[in-house]
Amino acid sequence: MLKNNLYTVTVFENNTGTLAAAISLNTAHPIFDGHFPGQPVLPGVCMMQIVKELTEEATGKKLFLNDATQCKFLSMVDPGKTPELQVMVDYKEPGDHTIAINAVLKSTEATFFKMSASLAII
Repeated sequence: MLKNNLYTVTVFENNTGTLAAAISLNTAHPIFDGHFPGQPVLPGVCMMQIVKELTEEATGKKLFLNDATQCKFLSMVDPGKTPELQVMVDYKEPGDHTIAINAVLKSTEATFFKMSASLAII
């Protein structure tokens, strides 16, 4: 949905249960014109969607955000200042048609977002 439009994956490493990805934001994407005019910020819902899409790629399964038990937005992502981000996701399938994840979105200078969630396999 957002991949190859809002962001592109430049590095993707998937070891069973852990994925590490580097992404590059499309700083010219129109979402930044409205969120917010004159001070672009990557929307929090887009951070959540990026984590979901990368987890789908790692697991090979279509997923739906079922429950976000913890979701912390620690700092704003200004795409002009930080167009390159790292995403790390630890994931496991507990056997109840869900994927449990712990995710972090960060740069070399800051951590922007942390999430613990349950993604339903659809």
